[in-house]
Amino acid sequence: MTNKKQLTLFVDFHVHLDRIEEWKAAHRPVWEACGNEPECLLFDIFQDPEDPSHFRLVEIWNADREWFETKQLTKPYYATLWEKSRPTWQKEVVINYFERLGEGCRFRKGFLEGGELMD
Repeated sequence: MTNKKQLTLFVDFHVHLDRIEEWKAAHRPVWEACGNEPECLLFDIFQDPEDPSHFRLVEIWNADREWFETKQLTKPYYATLWEKSRPTWQKEVVINYFERLGEGCRFRKGFLEGGELMD
């Protein structure tokens, strides 16, 4: 799929501190599955050092929001994810959708250290 504008998602979770490992265990298979999708260009997870219960997923997709919501979010692995993940949340998940401009994109090789090349 070729798309000039890449869909970027910022997905915020607030997890009960005593359930972080349970939350990660529920999400790891989905992180792996998303990374294996051909439309997924980047998938990464961040934790707020000042609030360890706050996690942000950053996803970049070579698709648009309609595709993401009608094709990607309907994949079977999400159905089981929400059942396992929801009890660990302090509050509802927040998803913000952006389109990547790429205009100011700069990075060094070290940015990707610790990651895994998907192709």
